[in-house]
Amino acid sequence: MRRLRNAVVIASVTAGLVALAVSSAGSPSAASAAPTPPSATTGSAASVAQSSATVNGTVNPNGTDTTYYFQYGTSTSYGTNTSVTDAGSGGTDVQASANLTGLTASTTYHYRLVAVSATAGTTDGADQTFTTTTPPAVTTGSPSSVTRSSATVSATVNPQGQSTTYYFRYGTTNAYGLQTSPADAGSGTGGVGVHASFFGLNPDTTYHYQVVAQNAGGTSFGADQTLTTTSSQAVVLGHEGFVSPGLIVGVELGCFHGTSSCTGHLTMSHDGTVIGQRDYSIAADSGGFQNMKLTSTGQKLLGSNSTFHLLPVTVTATGSTGQKLSFVIHLARWVWH
Repeated sequence: MRRLRNAVVIASVTAGLVALAVSSAGSPSAASAAPTPPSATTGSAASVAQSSATVNGTVNPNGTDTTYYFQYGTSTSYGTNTSVTDAGSGGTDVQASANLTGLTASTTYHYRLVAVSATAGTTDGADQTFTTTTPPAVTTGSPSSVTRSSATVSATVNPQGQSTTYYFRYGTTNAYGLQTSPADAGSGTGGVGVHASFFGLNPDTTYHYQVVAQNAGGTSFGADQTLTTTSSQAVVLGHEGFVSPGLIVGVELGCFHGTSSCTGHLTMSHDGTVIGQRDYSIAADSGGFQNMKLTSTGQKLLGSNSTFHLLPVTVTATGSTGQKLSFVIHLARWVWH
């Protein structure tokens, strides 16, 4: 009987030890917990320009060694990654950022932040977008009113909907070196005609020039253009005239201050109506009457006046170089039948 009781006790103890061992082996507290993946939150883009932008976000390593990078491209397929950056192994948010360059103007880009842990896995942040800015559109125009020492140049500027300024660069080479004062081109979405005048130029000299426009979208440069100042220029010699019985009127012009001839076109008008015109070519250092015949309208206007009554007319001499002279003379008619 004693042997039987001892056997029961031994069996009970043995069973208890086995149960304890099984209980200990299956306890959740004894198993090692899986590491938590890092978190990645894609933030907003900043400093968005014509060809660049800065993207931002936050990474929380959640206690494991973590790195991050940004994916970006023109679709949610992305296609380009920034350099990998270390985010550490802490348990708090870490600011993440990257500068994107070489972008295309007026283009929408997708991007997202990616956090990577070798032991805990990879986390993709949400997709975000930004659109690169649009610089103004510019076209350098032709020169006008070119003289020995000055010229007027023109251009077209499209602000592309943003507040835009423009100026002209100019000089004797395409390195320029001089520029006009900035002027406002507005903030519209269509082309705006602009102009500026250059003064203090040297006679008989070729100058390069181009228009430059700036807005928040960037800076645009127009094509290089040239102009050549004159070595001679037309000048007015007289402001009175008589119409001969042959209905011919003479306008006194001279060509001075240089060695080249002055060529161009003359028009005579009264209240906006042309009553005479002709081309002219005047040798250097000379001058005289440039005769033209009155049109039938001009004849009627002058014929309706009494003898020697003065008729004011506007004469415009437009030189082949762009120089323009506009002046008023007073015509009186002789008696004709």
